Amino acid sequence: MFNYILKRFKKIVIRIISLMFFLVFIFMTFLYFNYKLRDEYPNPNDIYAFVEENKTDTYLNRKNKEFLKENNIWSIRLDKNGHIIESLDKPREVKDKFELTDVARFTRYYLADYPVFTYITGDSLILFAYPKNSLDKLPANYYNYKNLIFNVEMLLVFVILFLLFVYIFYRIDIKNILKNIFPLQQAMDDIYEEDYDKLDEDGELKDLAISINQANEKFINLKKSQAKWIRGLSHDVRTPLAKISWEISKEKKADIDIKNIQDQVVKISNILEGLNLTMSLTNMDKDSFSEQSPLKEIRKVIVDKLNDNPDREIIFENKLVNRDLKIKMDPNLFYRMLENIIKNSLQYTKGKILLTISNSVNKLNIEIIDEGDGISGEIIEKINKEDLTNVTKHGLGILISKQIAELHGGNFDIKNENPGLKVTFTF
Repeated sequence: MFNYILKRFKKIVIRIISLMFFLVFIFMTFLYFNYKLRDEYPNPNDIYAFVEENKTDTYLNRKNKEFLKENNIWSIRLDKNGHIIESLDKPREVKDKFELTDVARFTRYYLADYPVFTYITGDSLILFAYPKNSLDKLPANYYNYKNLIFNVEMLLVFVILFLLFVYIFYRIDIKNILKNIFPLQQAMDDIYEEDYDKLDEDGELKDLAISINQANEKFINLKKSQAKWIRGLSHDVRTPLAKISWEISKEKKADIDIKNIQDQVVKISNILEGLNLTMSLTNMDKDSFSEQSPLKEIRKVIVDKLNDNPDREIIFENKLVNRDLKIKMDPNLFYRMLENIIKNSLQYTKGKILLTISNSVNKLNIEIIDEGDGISGEIIEKINKEDLTNVTKHGLGILISKQIAELHGGNFDIKNENPGLKVTFTF
């Protein structure tokens, strides 16, 4: 994992440096094409060299005029007094007599917006003018050598500093990554070990730390539930299996009690179903729970049990101050939670069963009280400890109800009254 992160980070740094060189390459390419664009118009020095080489008694002879026209250049030659002595395609807006200031101006800048270039020819001055908007003229014809060297040095310093900062940031980030990730690596190595240390759930990697802690918690819960399942299975399935084995071992088939075997198979099936449910409740996801009123499930389970046991009496007392009160719940599990307790009371006791629902500040209370003899303190202790050994005979349904209540964020309390058994759910 960490080698992967380091490799990814190195790739990021390499990409930054590559991007820098790519930008430099683009800039140099831009300068090159910018330079190549100047080939559209011939160099003024090349123009003058051609004219100078092919002059006769005049500079603007036939051959030179054809050359200049081919390159879309007009030209004039001035004497020392500023008069035009030779001309080729001179525009009308250009005057025929130039003062010394005019010469100084167009030599440095433009002549009637034409970029012009001047050359001395003996005691005269020849001028070559390019089309408007073709070439730019720089007003300065010099550049400070020290400034040039300084700028080159500054560019090198900038590049060196850039690379240095990239390296420093790289080292700092690598150090921080290793500092933040080392505990995660250690935790992941120990996630399924007994000596796992819970990670601090803060910092930039908070979400990852929470996920690792949750994974370890789920593993521990799964491990505990598996151990409980195995212990419950080994203790409580042993007796019905022994009874089945004893029936089958009888020599005479007529003596075999088929009904007893069927009862023991049903008992084993119920035990396995209960054990599997306790295991699944340990690792159930509560994200599917929704805000609902518990009254609907309470009424439903009372009606169902009364229909199955028409000779019994179940009294329901609704003491809710807020009749619209809701809790986050799963209706099926909530029904099963209440059903297990009422079913036990109907099966093991006689007399009335009282179910009361009430609420106080931020609390919802559900009490179920019967008129039986209660259950042993040993079973109550096993239920509170969630110990499945020998609890399946009398208390597995109660244990499941306890787990469902806790899954809904509630508390479970069970105690013997005089008479009867009292079970309280508090949400």
